[in-house]
Amino acid sequence: MRASDGGTADAGRAGGGGAQLSRRLYAILLAAYPRAFRREYGREMLLVFAERCRDESRTKGRAALARVWRETLFDLAHTAARERVDAITRGGGLMRILRTVVLALLAYAFALLVAAPLYVRNREAMPGFVNSLIDALISTGVLFNVVFLILTLPRFMEGVRAVRAALVITTLLIVALITLMVIASGPPAYPNLSIIVAQILSLLVWFSVHLWWVLRKRATGSAATV
Repeated sequence: MRASDGGTADAGRAGGGGAQLSRRLYAILLAAYPRAFRREYGREMLLVFAERCRDESRTKGRAALARVWRETLFDLAHTAARERVDAITRGGGLMRILRTVVLALLAYAFALLVAAPLYVRNREAMPGFVNSLIDALISTGVLFNVVFLILTLPRFMEGVRAVRAALVITTLLIVALITLMVIASGPPAYPNLSIIVAQILSLLVWFSVHLWWVLRKRATGSAATV
């Protein structure tokens, strides 16, 4: 009788350890749901899952715990994908993303198909610094916009933070490219001062444009909610 009680106690302890580990893993998997959904339902879902794991593992053992996980993963894959789609489409989110992508593609097409050919055609007639500045405005503008879209479309960052991060990342990329060009040129190679000044001015221009756009968008949104 004592041996049986000891075996039951050992199974209960093993089941409790499995339930605790399952709870931690499920808390990580809840990140598959949108943030707003987790804020509203995440705690309750975690409590229900943990209680079910604890009860099943204590009464029916590891096989029952494995069945709970199989059902939970199937439900999570279905509902998390649905909630993500709903989060994007709700409140015009999908249209906002599509509109941003279309505007970005139009801007890139204009820069590559109109502005760049005109610049190349009239390059010889322009002063050296003007050449460097126009070149920087086109190349840095495309790079800055791509970085900004990568940060904002998946909502890694938004607003002024995204603009500042885009400035830092674009600056680092440009510094790396200039450094590689200098190294590839071989000694005694030095960076062209006009190119550096043009890149700095171009970064300031695109930073100011994006900052103005973000602040204008914020002001428009605030006025609409009043």
